[in-house]
Parts: sequence; C-alpha cells; structure tokens
Amino acid sequence: MKKLFLIAACFSVVLYACNKSGAKPYAAVSATIDGVDENFNTADSLGYKNTATVYSATVTAASNASSTADKLELYIANPSQLAPGTYALTTTWNPPYGPLIVYKLNGSTNSSDAYVVDYTGEHPAQITITAISNSNIQGTFSGVLVNAANNGTTKTITNGKFDVGAN
Repeated sequence: MKKLFLIAACFSVVLYACNKSGAKPYAAVSATIDGVDENFNTADSLGYKNTATVYSATVTAASNASSTADKLELYIANPSQLAPGTYALTTTWNPPYGPLIVYKLNGSTNSSDAYVVDYTGEHPAQITITAISNSNIQGTFSGVLVNAANNGTTKTITNGKFDVGAN
C-alpha cells in the first residue's frame, strides 16, 4: 500500500508541474463521500500534458482555502489523446496510464489521512470525461478508495462531478 501512496505522490508532483503558466484555475467539484455530500470548489491547481506518449489532465481542489481543508485530486493519463469517455481502473493497470483519485483529509500529508484508488483491482474506480477543451474539462467520477497507510479502511465516492478549467 505504501507503493500506492508513492504512486499517488508522484502523480501529485506531475500535477503541480503541469499547471498552465499564468492561468488562474477554477473548480466546481462535488462528491458524496461515505454518504456525506462534500464540495471542493477552491481550485488548487489544474494541468494538461500532451506529449507523444502521454496525454493527461489533472485537477486538485479543496473544500475551502484553509491549509486544513479536505482535498480531492483527479488525474487521468492515457497513451492517446484524451477524449470524452470512461477511464476505468483495471487489474491490468499499466503505469502511468489510468485514472487516479486521491482524497486527503484535513490537508494532511500523512498517509493515514489519505485515500487512493486500489490498483490491485479489488475496488472499482472510474473517471468519465463528458467534455474537454484546451481550457476546460467536465465529467463524473466514482470509486472505492483505500487508505494509503494500509489500515484497512476505505472511502466510497459516489455522485462525483467536476467542471474545472483555467481562465
């Protein structure tokens, strides 16, 4: 499980490296987490990466502007250009491709407060892109996230929606 957290941390670094220079990100992200509705409407960062081998989109949004806010990170990487469609986690995950969802409680960097997708395939997760342009991406997401510290706890995300971009 520490390997999963390390992978999530690496994707987070990519997320910050890909932020468009000078563009101000905005976010309208919401989800039901373990039956509780939560909004993540404070944009932290947004990035697009298009190379010959990896196409990706990523967003980090927080529940508020404080350093102790809950954060949600969404990341999709694909070997071909991103387009509307469903990007589902599979048991044959092939790094760096696939969806990544990370939920961090209280702005913590402690792995016991972070939940990530389960790359063993035991718990499903998916991100669906419904619209994408050079400055905006919209869609839905859901899944069961596992505790990054491998303590056996999970977080179930349903009704996830995102509309993020850069002005």
